[in-house]
Amino acid sequence: MFQTKRLRLRELRSSDLLLVQQMFNNYEFQESGGLDYTVPRGNEFTERWSGWAKSCLLFTIIEEKESNEFVGFTSLNMPIAKNRDADFTIGITQSQWGKGYGTEATQWVVDYGFKALNLHRISLSVTATNARAISLYKYVGFAEEGRKKAGKWSNGQWVDQVMMGIVEEDWAARIPDQTES
Repeated sequence: MFQTKRLRLRELRSSDLLLVQQMFNNYEFQESGGLDYTVPRGNEFTERWSGWAKSCLLFTIIEEKESNEFVGFTSLNMPIAKNRDADFTIGITQSQWGKGYGTEATQWVVDYGFKALNLHRISLSVTATNARAISLYKYVGFAEEGRKKAGKWSNGQWVDQVMMGIVEEDWAARIPDQTES
């Protein structure tokens, strides 16, 4: 189990699956990040999602430390280990948006990925209309690397997918002394 100032990042438990399913069954949540159809999610989705989570290099459930309230999840998935490039994913339940939890968890995962998992880069994809997420990623150090033009059908229109990444050299340059902490 890992901790930040306000959060606990822990393993996935079977008791979390209903909370995750409820999070994904929120229209705004699905539209803000997912590439698949925005539709109600049932038990079959939750089982597939759980299998995906178990296959990740790092997968954590995010909860608020004081209240133990469910906040969301985060992951690093590394399909090709040789390149030491992990795909970053985060999902924050809508009731927790705007509290800074996404920034806190993202910063921790990026730091952990480079310090403890010896990653060379961390990559992600975000819908261009998700300005809050893009701002968060830039704040943590991710840079826009390209766009997949009209890569997602969302709310009756085509929107771009923004590809972002951070490499270990750029991450290390942002932190004055890596030996502390």
